[in-house]
Amino acid sequence: MTAHYGEELQDLLDGRLAEPRRSEVTAHVETCVRCRRELDALRWIKSGMPKQVGEAEPPPDLASRVRASLDAADATDAAAASRRSFASRVPRRAWIAAGLAAAAVLVVFARGDRPSALPALVAADFAAYESAAAQGGGGGLDIQSSDPKAVEAHFARNGIAFPTRVFDLGMMQYRLAGGRVHELDGRPSALFAYRGPEDTALVCQMYPGSVSELPATDDVRENNGITFHVFRSGNVTLVFWQEGDVVCVLTSSAPTETVVQLAFVKAVRVESLAPRG
Repeated sequence: MTAHYGEELQDLLDGRLAEPRRSEVTAHVETCVRCRRELDALRWIKSGMPKQVGEAEPPPDLASRVRASLDAADATDAAAASRRSFASRVPRRAWIAAGLAAAAVLVVFARGDRPSALPALVAADFAAYESAAAQGGGGGLDIQSSDPKAVEAHFARNGIAFPTRVFDLGMMQYRLAGGRVHELDGRPSALFAYRGPEDTALVCQMYPGSVSELPATDDVRENNGITFHVFRSGNVTLVFWQEGDVVCVLTSSAPTETVVQLAFVKAVRVESLAPRG
């Protein structure tokens, strides 16, 4: 069985490998398609994510938390593993690196002194989708379709228990590309993507939860009785809002006001089915 590198690829990218290990890993990458693809994804994430926002630092235990979450998902969700074409096309290390990079550029503080990684993880998912899309293969979506009903039916067949409300945003010049069953912070997520003007990506996720889990942001909007929480990571904008017991978030590198207006168009007022603590 061919050996593949993991941590060493990140170390190689960051210039932390000494000889002769550096030459050994470099030579392996030149002949191994899998490791070369993983290194390319890590390189894209590192160059594509902003490097600083003031002096903000990610929480010191975030790396272990992200890895633990991914390990738990691998161990306990074997039934879903066969559906994870997106995860198989974007290497697991790329998800970890993207999460850490996104966390480093978001000032994210939850209630009390426990940092919240949700915006960082959503930004990481967007970076991973963009990386996969850049490499071809439809961005790793389980279903590629411009039919909202077909994408909703795919989610319902594959374990998403809540209504997903996949809308046609053609009037806003964003064409539905498809979707996949995802996992966000240990909970099921319906992830679906659109392509807009100049092939700009727009990714929506819907997951069980509450916007009260989000860190504070100084950009909060109100529209049609719905509250929208706006975050930015470099040139990427994230807009969260509540629909019943589900949180929705739109993420894109389009101009912030464009993403906010798209959220206004997509958002639906839905009453919560259960009280939140």
